[in-house]
Amino acid sequence: MLDFRTDLADERAQIFKDNNKKKDLDGIETEKNKITDNLEITRVKVLNEAGSKKIDKKVGTYTTINIKDIEIINGEEIEEAYRLVTEEIKSLLGDDDAPILVVGLGNEDTTADSLGPKVIKDLEITRHILKYKPELFKNKTREISAIAPGVLGTTGIETQEIIKSVVEKIDVGTIIVIDALASNNISRLLKTIQICDTGIVPGSGVENKRKEISKDTMGVKVIAIGVPTVVEAATIVANSFDILVENFNEFEFLKDSTYEDKYRLIKTVLEPCKYNLAVMPKEIDDLVDNMKEIISKGINNALKLN
Repeated sequence: MLDFRTDLADERAQIFKDNNKKKDLDGIETEKNKITDNLEITRVKVLNEAGSKKIDKKVGTYTTINIKDIEIINGEEIEEAYRLVTEEIKSLLGDDDAPILVVGLGNEDTTADSLGPKVIKDLEITRHILKYKPELFKNKTREISAIAPGVLGTTGIETQEIIKSVVEKIDVGTIIVIDALASNNISRLLKTIQICDTGIVPGSGVENKRKEISKDTMGVKVIAIGVPTVVEAATIVANSFDILVENFNEFEFLKDSTYEDKYRLIKTVLEPCKYNLAVMPKEIDDLVDNMKEIISKGINNALKLN
């Protein structure tokens, strides 16, 4: 089992392949499609428990939408990005038109953890209107509600308990959860959206894991949408070694070392000194807002009934 701080299934699968010098993994299928120069989709299917143990991910489908240069992405590519989000959510929902509860996990006062609550504010919520003023809708409309339950340190209540209470109180067919994730590659920060049907463990992106939110714990389908916002200092240094090996002959002696070797060595040095910090991009405010726009538009379009 991999001991890396990443929530991205495609990263975990690739690291396992590299460390074990394998092109394919039993129990795991991967597929990559280039959409434009800036957009790429990778789909990882964990088929059974054998595959699950290899990359420490539950059986299910994990789709990542990778946006290479989100800082300079043009309007057409932004539309294409949220169209891809829309299509992935629709494919996981199927023909189900049952009520949806959208949950924005995280802490809005902490930029790296603010994506979930920010997305919630841009959603088209309908439950209250359908309940009190249904005549305002001319066409059939899905019931959508949303909450931003905060974090345990603020509320004193486990996020899972809050969501479970809401699900038990109102009619919910599917939960869509949005949260910040961790990556093991500095180039993925706020440039990747992972969508999966296996649920999520809140706080894993900031190394503060809480109780799982999934179909097993909620009793209804859970779709998780996550964006990596932080990496460890050890990850940055290990990534830097790879760049040095690739570009400078003086560092060829590191060529035979696996990424795992470099990562674990650096982590062993940094953690006792408490220097293995969680690091985020300096432009994080703008990047979070870009991702918020793409994800909120993707969700709004996916939840519309034809």
